[in-house]
Amino acid sequence: MPQTAFGRIALAIAVSLLVHALMLFVPLAPLPPQELPLPPLTAKLEPLPVIAAAPKPKRTPAKPRPKPAKPPVAAPVTEPVPDTTQPTEKPASPEPAETPEPKTASEPEQAVEQPVVVEPAKPAHPLPKHAQLTFIAFQGTSFEIGEVRHRLELRANNRYSITVNMNTTGIAGVFKRYESMQLSSGTMTPQGLRPNSFTEVRVTSNGRENFSANFDWEAKTISFIDDTQAALPEQAQDMVSILYQLSQLPLDQRVFPMSMSNGRTLEHYELEIGEEEVVETRMGKLRGLPLRKVHGPGEEGLDIWLGLEYRMLPIMVRQIDRNGNIAGELRISDIRVADE
Repeated sequence: MPQTAFGRIALAIAVSLLVHALMLFVPLAPLPPQELPLPPLTAKLEPLPVIAAAPKPKRTPAKPRPKPAKPPVAAPVTEPVPDTTQPTEKPASPEPAETPEPKTASEPEQAVEQPVVVEPAKPAHPLPKHAQLTFIAFQGTSFEIGEVRHRLELRANNRYSITVNMNTTGIAGVFKRYESMQLSSGTMTPQGLRPNSFTEVRVTSNGRENFSANFDWEAKTISFIDDTQAALPEQAQDMVSILYQLSQLPLDQRVFPMSMSNGRTLEHYELEIGEEEVVETRMGKLRGLPLRKVHGPGEEGLDIWLGLEYRMLPIMVRQIDRNGNIAGELRISDIRVADE
Protein backbone atom coordinates (compact mmCIF):
# COMPACT_ATOMS: atom_id res chain seq x y z
CA MET A 1 0.00 0.00 0.00
CA PRO A 2 1.28 3.52 -0.81
CA GLN A 3 2.40 5.29 2.37
CA THR A 4 1.76 8.84 1.15
CA ALA A 5 -1.60 10.52 0.63
CA PHE A 6 -0.74 11.18 -3.00
CA GLY A 7 -0.05 7.50 -3.62
CA ARG A 8 -3.34 6.40 -2.08
CA ILE A 9 -5.26 8.92 -4.18
CA ALA A 10 -3.54 7.73 -7.39
CA LEU A 11 -4.38 4.09 -6.57
CA ALA A 12 -8.03 4.91 -5.94
CA ILE A 13 -8.28 6.72 -9.30
CA ALA A 14 -6.73 3.78 -11.15
CA VAL A 15 -9.14 1.28 -9.56
CA SER A 16 -12.11 3.50 -10.41
CA LEU A 17 -11.05 3.75 -14.06
CA LEU A 18 -10.66 -0.03 -14.27
CA VAL A 19 -14.16 -0.68 -12.86
CA HIS A 20 -15.77 1.79 -15.28
CA ALA A 21 -13.92 0.27 -18.21
CA LEU A 22 -15.20 -3.20 -17.30
CA MET A 23 -18.77 -1.89 -17.01
CA LEU A 24 -18.54 -0.35 -20.48
CA PHE A 25 -17.05 -3.26 -22.41
CA VAL A 26 -18.27 -6.43 -20.68
CA PRO A 27 -21.88 -6.16 -22.03
CA LEU A 28 -20.53 -6.37 -25.58
CA ALA A 29 -19.28 -9.92 -25.06
CA PRO A 30 -21.71 -12.38 -26.75
CA LEU A 31 -23.39 -14.86 -24.47
CA PRO A 32 -22.95 -18.54 -25.35
CA PRO A 33 -26.04 -20.19 -26.88
CA GLN A 34 -27.98 -22.41 -24.54
CA GLU A 35 -28.13 -25.99 -25.81
CA LEU A 36 -28.70 -29.40 -24.32
CA PRO A 37 -25.65 -31.66 -24.01
CA LEU A 38 -25.17 -33.99 -26.98
CA PRO A 39 -24.76 -37.78 -26.83
CA PRO A 40 -21.39 -39.17 -27.95
CA LEU A 41 -21.08 -38.36 -31.64
CA THR A 42 -18.47 -39.22 -34.24
CA ALA A 43 -17.06 -36.72 -36.68
CA LYS A 44 -15.79 -39.11 -39.37
CA LEU A 45 -18.20 -40.72 -41.83
CA GLU A 46 -17.58 -43.56 -44.23
CA PRO A 47 -17.99 -42.49 -47.88
CA LEU A 48 -21.07 -43.78 -49.66
CA PRO A 49 -21.43 -44.34 -53.42
CA VAL A 50 -22.63 -41.46 -55.55
CA ILE A 51 -26.45 -41.57 -55.83
CA ALA A 52 -26.76 -45.32 -55.52
CA ALA A 53 -28.64 -46.88 -58.44
CA ALA A 54 -29.12 -50.30 -56.84
CA PRO A 55 -32.82 -50.75 -57.77
CA LYS A 56 -32.16 -50.38 -61.53
CA PRO A 57 -29.91 -53.43 -62.12
CA LYS A 58 -32.19 -55.62 -60.02
CA ARG A 59 -35.14 -55.01 -62.33
CA THR A 60 -33.31 -56.02 -65.52
CA PRO A 61 -33.11 -59.79 -64.70
CA ALA A 62 -36.92 -59.84 -64.53
CA LYS A 63 -37.28 -59.07 -68.27
CA PRO A 64 -35.73 -62.24 -69.85
CA ARG A 65 -37.78 -65.34 -69.28
CA PRO A 66 -35.75 -68.46 -70.24
CA LYS A 67 -38.15 -70.93 -68.59
CA PRO A 68 -40.98 -70.69 -71.21
CA ALA A 69 -38.70 -72.70 -73.56
CA LYS A 70 -39.85 -75.93 -71.79
CA PRO A 71 -43.45 -76.13 -73.20
CA PRO A 72 -42.41 -76.77 -76.86
CA VAL A 73 -40.76 -80.05 -75.74
CA ALA A 74 -44.08 -81.57 -74.68
CA ALA A 75 -46.04 -80.22 -77.65
CA PRO A 76 -44.66 -82.41 -80.49
CA VAL A 77 -45.29 -85.62 -78.49
CA THR A 78 -49.05 -85.08 -78.14
CA GLU A 79 -49.82 -83.61 -81.56
CA PRO A 80 -48.97 -86.55 -83.93
CA VAL A 81 -51.19 -89.08 -82.07
CA PRO A 82 -54.58 -87.44 -82.80
CA ASP A 83 -53.51 -86.28 -86.29
CA THR A 84 -53.04 -89.88 -87.70
CA THR A 85 -56.03 -91.61 -86.12
CA GLN A 86 -58.86 -89.05 -86.53
CA PRO A 87 -58.29 -86.57 -89.35
CA THR A 88 -61.87 -85.21 -89.22
CA GLU A 89 -61.56 -84.20 -85.55
CA LYS A 90 -58.31 -82.22 -85.90
CA PRO A 91 -59.77 -78.76 -85.19
CA ALA A 92 -61.67 -79.93 -82.08
CA SER A 93 -59.61 -82.49 -80.13
CA PRO A 94 -55.98 -81.18 -80.17
CA GLU A 95 -56.81 -77.57 -79.32
CA PRO A 96 -58.43 -78.14 -75.90
CA ALA A 97 -55.68 -80.62 -75.03
CA GLU A 98 -53.06 -77.84 -75.30
CA THR A 99 -54.80 -75.45 -72.86
CA PRO A 100 -53.01 -76.76 -69.73
CA GLU A 101 -49.64 -75.68 -71.24
CA PRO A 102 -49.79 -71.99 -70.00
CA LYS A 103 -49.51 -73.33 -66.42
CA THR A 104 -45.77 -73.70 -66.85
CA ALA A 105 -45.47 -70.05 -68.02
CA SER A 106 -47.30 -68.67 -64.95
CA GLU A 107 -44.78 -70.12 -62.50
CA PRO A 108 -41.78 -67.86 -63.40
CA GLU A 109 -44.02 -64.75 -63.35
CA GLN A 110 -44.81 -65.25 -59.64
CA ALA A 111 -41.14 -65.66 -58.77
CA VAL A 112 -40.14 -62.45 -60.62
CA GLU A 113 -42.63 -60.16 -58.85
CA GLN A 114 -41.31 -60.81 -55.31
CA PRO A 115 -37.89 -58.99 -55.41
CA VAL A 116 -39.26 -55.97 -57.31
CA VAL A 117 -41.82 -55.07 -54.63
CA VAL A 118 -39.36 -55.10 -51.69
CA GLU A 119 -36.55 -52.84 -52.99
CA PRO A 120 -38.20 -49.39 -53.50
CA ALA A 121 -39.09 -49.05 -49.78
CA LYS A 122 -35.45 -48.47 -48.73
CA PRO A 123 -33.91 -45.00 -49.22
CA ALA A 124 -30.55 -44.87 -50.95
CA HIS A 125 -28.99 -42.79 -48.14
CA PRO A 126 -30.60 -43.47 -44.74
CA LEU A 127 -30.38 -40.61 -42.25
CA PRO A 128 -28.38 -41.08 -39.02
CA LYS A 129 -30.30 -41.32 -35.75
CA HIS A 130 -28.42 -38.34 -34.31
CA ALA A 131 -26.65 -35.60 -36.22
CA GLN A 132 -25.21 -32.19 -35.44
CA LEU A 133 -24.15 -29.93 -38.30
CA THR A 134 -22.47 -26.56 -37.78
CA PHE A 135 -22.45 -23.93 -40.53
CA ILE A 136 -20.65 -20.60 -40.85
CA ALA A 137 -22.98 -17.85 -42.11
CA PHE A 138 -21.62 -15.34 -44.61
CA GLN A 139 -22.96 -12.15 -46.09
CA GLY A 140 -22.12 -12.68 -49.71
CA THR A 141 -19.39 -15.32 -49.81
CA SER A 142 -16.60 -13.91 -47.64
CA PHE A 143 -17.86 -11.66 -44.81
CA GLU A 144 -18.56 -13.88 -41.80
CA ILE A 145 -21.60 -12.77 -39.83
CA GLY A 146 -22.76 -15.71 -37.69
CA GLU A 147 -23.09 -19.39 -36.88
CA VAL A 148 -25.90 -21.88 -37.53
CA ARG A 149 -26.27 -25.18 -35.66
CA HIS A 150 -28.52 -28.03 -36.83
CA ARG A 151 -29.51 -30.94 -34.62
CA LEU A 152 -31.38 -33.94 -36.07
CA GLU A 153 -33.01 -36.59 -33.85
CA LEU A 154 -34.73 -39.77 -35.10
CA ARG A 155 -36.73 -41.67 -32.47
CA ALA A 156 -37.93 -45.27 -32.18
CA ASN A 157 -41.60 -44.36 -32.74
CA ASN A 158 -40.88 -43.08 -36.29
CA ARG A 159 -40.81 -39.48 -35.10
CA TYR A 160 -38.20 -36.91 -35.99
CA SER A 161 -37.22 -33.42 -34.85
CA ILE A 162 -34.79 -30.91 -36.36
CA THR A 163 -33.72 -27.90 -34.30
CA VAL A 164 -31.84 -24.99 -35.89
CA ASN A 165 -30.24 -22.23 -33.79
CA MET A 166 -28.54 -19.26 -35.41
CA ASN A 167 -27.01 -16.05 -34.09
CA THR A 168 -24.67 -13.30 -35.23
CA THR A 169 -21.05 -13.44 -34.09
CA GLY A 170 -17.94 -11.27 -34.16
CA ILE A 171 -18.22 -7.69 -35.38
CA ALA A 172 -21.65 -8.37 -36.87
CA GLY A 173 -22.92 -9.45 -33.44
CA VAL A 174 -21.78 -6.17 -31.87
CA PHE A 175 -23.50 -3.88 -34.38
CA LYS A 176 -26.58 -5.93 -35.28
CA ARG A 177 -28.35 -8.44 -33.07
CA TYR A 178 -30.00 -11.43 -34.72
CA GLU A 179 -31.08 -14.68 -33.08
CA SER A 180 -33.36 -17.35 -34.46
CA MET A 181 -34.67 -20.74 -33.36
CA GLN A 182 -36.45 -23.04 -35.84
CA LEU A 183 -38.09 -26.36 -35.07
CA SER A 184 -39.44 -28.92 -37.53
CA SER A 185 -41.12 -32.07 -36.21
CA GLY A 186 -43.05 -34.87 -37.84
CA THR A 187 -43.01 -38.51 -38.92
CA MET A 188 -40.50 -40.69 -40.74
CA THR A 189 -42.12 -42.63 -43.61
CA PRO A 190 -40.69 -44.98 -46.27
CA GLN A 191 -40.63 -41.92 -48.54
CA GLY A 192 -38.71 -39.81 -46.01
CA LEU A 193 -39.67 -36.88 -43.77
CA ARG A 194 -43.30 -35.81 -43.42
CA PRO A 195 -43.47 -32.63 -41.28
CA ASN A 196 -46.42 -32.02 -38.96
CA SER A 197 -45.41 -28.59 -37.65
CA PHE A 198 -42.82 -25.88 -38.20
CA THR A 199 -42.14 -22.91 -35.89
CA GLU A 200 -39.63 -20.06 -35.93
CA VAL A 201 -38.86 -17.38 -33.34
CA ARG A 202 -36.71 -14.40 -34.35
CA VAL A 203 -35.19 -11.84 -32.01
CA THR A 204 -33.63 -8.78 -33.63
CA SER A 205 -32.89 -5.17 -32.71
CA ASN A 206 -36.45 -4.35 -33.85
CA GLY A 207 -38.16 -6.86 -31.55
CA ARG A 208 -39.52 -10.42 -31.62
CA GLU A 209 -41.31 -12.24 -34.47
CA ASN A 210 -43.11 -15.60 -34.53
CA PHE A 211 -43.92 -17.77 -37.54
CA SER A 212 -45.56 -21.20 -37.77
CA ALA A 213 -47.05 -23.73 -40.18
CA ASN A 214 -49.21 -26.76 -39.33
CA PHE A 215 -49.48 -29.63 -41.85
CA ASP A 216 -52.83 -31.44 -41.86
CA TRP A 217 -52.21 -34.44 -44.13
CA GLU A 218 -55.69 -35.90 -43.72
CA ALA A 219 -57.44 -32.68 -44.75
CA LYS A 220 -54.66 -31.85 -47.27
CA THR A 221 -54.34 -28.30 -45.91
CA ILE A 222 -51.57 -26.21 -44.35
CA SER A 223 -52.40 -23.40 -41.91
CA PHE A 224 -50.28 -20.47 -40.73
CA ILE A 225 -50.09 -18.30 -37.62
CA ASP A 226 -52.41 -15.69 -39.15
CA ASP A 227 -55.17 -18.34 -39.60
CA THR A 228 -54.75 -18.43 -43.39
CA GLN A 229 -54.74 -21.80 -45.17
CA ALA A 230 -53.55 -23.31 -48.44
CA ALA A 231 -53.82 -26.63 -50.24
CA LEU A 232 -51.15 -29.12 -49.12
CA PRO A 233 -49.33 -31.06 -51.87
CA GLU A 234 -48.15 -34.61 -51.20
CA GLN A 235 -44.41 -33.81 -51.10
CA ALA A 236 -44.57 -30.50 -49.17
CA GLN A 237 -41.75 -29.66 -46.75
CA ASP A 238 -40.73 -26.77 -44.50
CA MET A 239 -37.55 -24.74 -44.90
CA VAL A 240 -35.68 -26.97 -42.42
CA SER A 241 -36.91 -30.47 -43.29
CA ILE A 242 -36.31 -29.96 -47.02
CA LEU A 243 -32.53 -29.92 -46.41
CA TYR A 244 -32.71 -33.50 -45.13
CA GLN A 245 -35.57 -34.78 -47.28
CA LEU A 246 -33.54 -34.29 -50.49
CA SER A 247 -31.29 -37.22 -49.55
CA GLN A 248 -34.36 -39.49 -49.30
CA LEU A 249 -35.51 -38.81 -52.87
CA PRO A 250 -34.45 -41.07 -55.78
CA LEU A 251 -32.99 -38.05 -57.66
CA ASP A 252 -33.47 -39.93 -60.92
CA GLN A 253 -34.90 -36.91 -62.76
CA ARG A 254 -33.00 -33.87 -63.97
CA VAL A 255 -35.72 -31.49 -62.74
CA PHE A 256 -38.36 -32.29 -60.11
CA PRO A 257 -41.04 -30.21 -58.33
CA MET A 258 -40.90 -29.21 -54.66
CA SER A 259 -43.15 -27.27 -52.27
CA MET A 260 -41.73 -25.52 -49.19
CA SER A 261 -43.16 -23.42 -46.36
CA ASN A 262 -41.27 -20.74 -44.43
CA GLY A 263 -44.00 -20.39 -41.80
CA ARG A 264 -45.69 -17.53 -43.65
CA THR A 265 -46.65 -19.04 -47.00
CA LEU A 266 -46.23 -22.12 -49.20
CA GLU A 267 -44.04 -21.78 -52.28
CA HIS A 268 -43.98 -24.10 -55.31
CA TYR A 269 -40.93 -24.39 -57.53
CA GLU A 270 -38.64 -26.81 -59.33
CA LEU A 271 -35.16 -28.00 -58.43
CA GLU A 272 -32.59 -28.86 -61.07
CA ILE A 273 -29.80 -31.36 -60.35
CA GLY A 274 -26.36 -30.19 -61.46
CA GLU A 275 -23.03 -31.89 -61.95
CA GLU A 276 -20.74 -32.81 -59.06
CA GLU A 277 -18.69 -29.89 -57.72
CA VAL A 278 -15.88 -29.37 -55.21
CA VAL A 279 -16.98 -27.27 -52.20
CA GLU A 280 -14.30 -25.42 -50.21
CA THR A 281 -15.04 -25.68 -46.47
CA ARG A 282 -13.21 -25.58 -43.15
CA MET A 283 -13.37 -29.37 -43.27
CA GLY A 284 -11.40 -29.30 -46.51
CA LYS A 285 -12.52 -29.89 -50.09
CA LEU A 286 -15.79 -31.85 -50.17
CA ARG A 287 -17.60 -33.46 -53.08
CA GLY A 288 -21.01 -31.85 -53.43
CA LEU A 289 -24.08 -32.48 -55.58
CA PRO A 290 -25.77 -29.13 -56.34
CA LEU A 291 -29.54 -28.71 -56.56
CA ARG A 292 -30.63 -25.31 -57.86
CA LYS A 293 -34.03 -23.67 -57.79
CA VAL A 294 -35.17 -22.89 -61.32
CA HIS A 295 -35.90 -19.14 -61.42
CA GLY A 296 -36.20 -16.42 -64.00
CA PRO A 297 -34.97 -12.80 -64.05
CA GLY A 298 -36.17 -10.78 -61.06
CA GLU A 299 -36.82 -13.90 -58.95
CA GLU A 300 -34.94 -15.08 -55.88
CA GLY A 301 -32.86 -18.25 -56.14
CA LEU A 302 -31.82 -21.03 -53.79
CA ASP A 303 -28.89 -23.44 -54.22
CA ILE A 304 -28.28 -26.49 -52.00
CA TRP A 305 -25.22 -28.76 -52.06
CA LEU A 306 -25.46 -32.32 -50.69
CA GLY A 307 -22.31 -34.04 -49.42
CA LEU A 308 -21.62 -37.10 -51.54
CA GLU A 309 -19.14 -38.37 -48.92
CA TYR A 310 -21.40 -37.56 -45.94
CA ARG A 311 -24.67 -39.45 -46.48
CA MET A 312 -25.99 -36.70 -48.76
CA LEU A 313 -26.37 -34.33 -45.80
CA PRO A 314 -26.41 -30.60 -46.66
CA ILE A 315 -22.95 -29.01 -46.75
CA MET A 316 -23.72 -25.60 -48.29
CA VAL A 317 -26.79 -23.40 -48.86
CA ARG A 318 -26.76 -20.23 -50.95
CA GLN A 319 -29.39 -17.51 -51.40
CA ILE A 320 -29.60 -15.50 -54.62
CA ASP A 321 -31.28 -12.07 -54.58
CA ARG A 322 -33.59 -10.68 -57.27
CA ASN A 323 -30.65 -9.06 -59.06
CA GLY A 324 -28.83 -12.37 -59.42
CA ASN A 325 -26.23 -11.63 -56.73
CA ILE A 326 -25.26 -13.96 -53.86
CA ALA A 327 -27.07 -12.51 -50.83
CA GLY A 328 -25.85 -15.02 -48.25
CA GLU A 329 -24.29 -18.40 -47.78
CA LEU A 330 -24.13 -21.18 -45.19
CA ARG A 331 -20.97 -23.29 -45.39
CA ILE A 332 -20.40 -26.45 -43.34
CA SER A 333 -17.66 -26.36 -40.71
CA ASP A 334 -18.37 -29.52 -38.68
CA ILE A 335 -20.40 -32.74 -39.04
CA ARG A 336 -21.03 -35.18 -36.20
CA VAL A 337 -23.32 -38.22 -36.40
CA ALA A 338 -24.26 -41.29 -34.37
CA ASP A 339 -26.42 -44.29 -35.25
CA GLU A 340 -27.04 -45.49 -31.69
